[in-house]
Amino acid sequence: MNFFKQRCYLDYASSTPVDARMIASFPRLSPAVLQANPSALHKEGRLVKVALENARQLVAETLFARADEIIFTANATESDNIALQGAVTALLKKNSEARIAIVTTDSEHAAVLETVKALTDQVHVIILPTDMGVIDPKQIEVPEDATAMIVSVMYVNNEIGTVQPIYDIAKRVRFLRKHHPDMTILLHVDATQAPLHYVLNVQKMGVDMMTLGATKLYCPKGVGMLYIKRDTLMAPILHGGGQERGLRPGTEAVQLVHFFAQSLAYAQKNVVAYTENILSLQQYFEHLIQKEIPSAIITASSQERTPHISHIAVPNFESELLVLELDARGIAVSSKSACKNEDANESELLERIYGKGWGAIRVSFGRMTTKSDLKKAVEALKKVIAKYNHIG
Repeated sequence: MNFFKQRCYLDYASSTPVDARMIASFPRLSPAVLQANPSALHKEGRLVKVALENARQLVAETLFARADEIIFTANATESDNIALQGAVTALLKKNSEARIAIVTTDSEHAAVLETVKALTDQVHVIILPTDMGVIDPKQIEVPEDATAMIVSVMYVNNEIGTVQPIYDIAKRVRFLRKHHPDMTILLHVDATQAPLHYVLNVQKMGVDMMTLGATKLYCPKGVGMLYIKRDTLMAPILHGGGQERGLRPGTEAVQLVHFFAQSLAYAQKNVVAYTENILSLQQYFEHLIQKEIPSAIITASSQERTPHISHIAVPNFESELLVLELDARGIAVSSKSACKNEDANESELLERIYGKGWGAIRVSFGRMTTKSDLKKAVEALKKVIAKYNHIG
């Protein structure tokens, strides 16, 4: 217990702690409900099936969707894979001669970029360059020979916190559909970093598919979600039972799904108040950075950013060194997506923005963050920089 009291956890963009008080406020599922398989035909199975469908209905209502448009998965990465691979598979089943283009950006999460990479022998891949992780919607064009197209973009950049103009991108997609009426053009959005700070209304957003995961919602991990607009072509990429419309076979983790649904609803109800609080923390932290460490740069400070991420770049350092030195001082931050941490190289996005010779940390805030935590983090970072500048 003392170990955790002495440390400052500032990696909420990677994974939020479980908010025990929030969880305690949710309706509880009784042991009787949780003992059976929701696919079973007996009374016990029907009880847990009701709990599963109640969770699905709550998610649908929260996102202004229909219940049959919500698919539960194991995590957001799986949801991205099902969205992209499933859509490609369905389009090719419909027409084996289809010429499919996937349009995405160079700043996407690995779950999208690696999936797209795996599909290169089946589709034409277009990776758009970004400015601080953001594209101009007019960059999205239909290739001359394409008969179908899937656009996949991240709502909030998980590394530097910039926000894609999702509504304008959706407007661009509608424009392209109007001018290519014989084409299937789909829009997929990974909104995993968005639900705490942005209202997610799938009808107003104009998306065909949307990914979310439990890791950013203060609830137990192990569940994700994929919204698939009704009548969107989709085929399974996993095979087994018929659960989740046959798109994600396997027994559903009903208790995790229940917590996820409740947490998502809670987050969306409290977007305004929560955002105001986190924004005040971000402003306090970045003011301290500018005051105490003038050599550091706050990435994309002039652009629209989510309030829960501050990306701090430091010249003449390696990102991994900054993270490890801060960790040794009791400060938990990251340098890039946790999904890429096994890659020892610097972030590609960091190098595109600053070039070689820069290191960076991603400091991300949450419900349990205090100004004292942020002050300690700035003091620790200042000491790390001073230590190595002195050695140099």
